[in-house]
Amino acid sequence: MYWCEGAITVVKRILVLGLLPFLASCEFLPAQAPTSNQVLRTSQDEDVGAYVVRANARVVHALASYREPGFPDSFRVAAYSPNVVLKPGDTIGVTVYENTSQPLFGSSVPPLMTGVPGQAAPQASTLPIQIIESDGTIVVPYVGRVHVAGRTPGQAATLIQDGLEKQTVRPQVVVALVNNVSNTVAVGGEVNKAGLMPLTLRGEKLLDVVAWAGGPKWPAVQIDVRLMRGNNVVSIPLTEVMSNPADNVVARPDDSITLVRSPKIFVVMGAAQKVSQYTFDYDKVTLAEGLAQGGGGIDAISNLAGVYLFRFEPAAFARTVLAADAGALIARYSKNQAFDDGEPVPIVYRFDLSQADGYFLAQQTTLRDKDVILVTTADAAQMLKVMQVVRSLTGTYYDLTRSTNN
Repeated sequence: MYWCEGAITVVKRILVLGLLPFLASCEFLPAQAPTSNQVLRTSQDEDVGAYVVRANARVVHALASYREPGFPDSFRVAAYSPNVVLKPGDTIGVTVYENTSQPLFGSSVPPLMTGVPGQAAPQASTLPIQIIESDGTIVVPYVGRVHVAGRTPGQAATLIQDGLEKQTVRPQVVVALVNNVSNTVAVGGEVNKAGLMPLTLRGEKLLDVVAWAGGPKWPAVQIDVRLMRGNNVVSIPLTEVMSNPADNVVARPDDSITLVRSPKIFVVMGAAQKVSQYTFDYDKVTLAEGLAQGGGGIDAISNLAGVYLFRFEPAAFARTVLAADAGALIARYSKNQAFDDGEPVPIVYRFDLSQADGYFLAQQTTLRDKDVILVTTADAAQMLKVMQVVRSLTGTYYDLTRSTNN
């Protein structure tokens, strides 16, 4: 009996003196999301190194100026000009016109008159189609091997014509490109028609190549264009090529263009109705639209004054954003803090949707791939949990006291 009473006394002291001090902090209580104060405090941790930026008109204007990285300048330079220069592997046809009744190519026939007294109609002879050999030559009867690689069809015709001058009367030569296998680009991946696309003097661009291939199999917002040129490989979103003419670069011979499916996603977390990962169904999705897809906040616990957008910004662009909110720099480091251009900078954007202007700012902020939206828990919700815990403890204390008295 005495042992039981002593145990109960110990339990009461633990409940009253041991647990209640911990309740004051609310840190250990279970929660669907951290509070705004917890986010602000942990973001200042040196191991995190994140900058908290308060969303305002200047910050949102700076965010609107962001552009996805495109192709390097070496891909955009206009030094290349389209051409139809012949190369080994191309197939060509050669036609020779001769002003004589006894042509070199073909049988002797009576001269056909042109209507001009004493002038015979030219005799046309088409040579067998030939593939330009690896050394760049073809064989022309009465001329021998002719090096045509590196010349246009017109230049090759002139070269053959000069070789026939001594063999026949005023020869005229036409060289036609029958099959172009060297002046092509390879297109494949998530397209409806993969293959080798021949290039013309028009100067086809990336979107022309995509159109020739029947377009992508998936919505453009889910597609990246991967361009392999020489030893360089660069991938950018197809929507970037469609919206920025500078990235719709001219295709060059031997380019390899692959369309890769790469769905862009964002995540809604915290005290939201539908915590989930969402894909971009449209080219642009705003923060307000992203929150709407997540069902908005939970009435009982969400803190609309503390909605956060987590993302990594390129160092150069991070300077632009932080310049729009000097308070973020003061809170984290000195204004002279330098960034490593090779490392992305973690930035947390804070939106206050308890104010009317917060909704306008959220509607003007465009989400990007891998963004995380966090709806924080209200401090009052944590206090309600504290009161529930205290109530359960006092109830337990009352029950123990009552049993002791009995």
